[in-house]
Amino acid sequence: MNYQLIARFIKDRLKDPALYWLAFIVGTAINCYGHLLVPWMRSGKNPFISLLHELDVSPNLTIFTILTTYCFPFGVALYSSVGTRYKNRRLESIADFPNRNPSPVFRATIDGNFVEVGAVTSRFFSSYSIKTAYDLIDRENWQKITNKGSNADRFEIDFKPEGARYLVAHAHTNSDQINVYLTRISH
Repeated sequence: MNYQLIARFIKDRLKDPALYWLAFIVGTAINCYGHLLVPWMRSGKNPFISLLHELDVSPNLTIFTILTTYCFPFGVALYSSVGTRYKNRRLESIADFPNRNPSPVFRATIDGNFVEVGAVTSRFFSSYSIKTAYDLIDRENWQKITNKGSNADRFEIDFKPEGARYLVAHAHTNSDQINVYLTRISH
């Protein structure tokens, strides 16, 4: 268990005003139900008089129950969101991979149009005016990639504008798109 990561998730969640609004709304609803609606339904009398009587007879207990009804939804929401985020951290990391990878990583259609491009890859493509996969990988190599049976085939390309050599790996998705991963192997 990574307690530093959990602490970071808690800290991030505590910065979110929605957490406090949720606790306020749910806590107020619970308080209104428990301290006003239920006494009114049971006795038919003014519930505010009952609440004032409770505050007079046992003020500590009454204040404690009011505060607890705000703390409970706060704690549940915090635990739930942090627990879910901790459990899904691997998926978040995988989803963020294209934005963190310093090498070009992209998803393209069979005809070479980009579907998804990470932030680093987008800057790379902009700096070399790359509009389609053909601009980066020539048509002959792109034909190799589009052949559905060749997921394991890797090859190298020379990217002349940068003066670098890249290893190209790819994987077909279920939606007739192709994930392409380039790794620089020389300058």
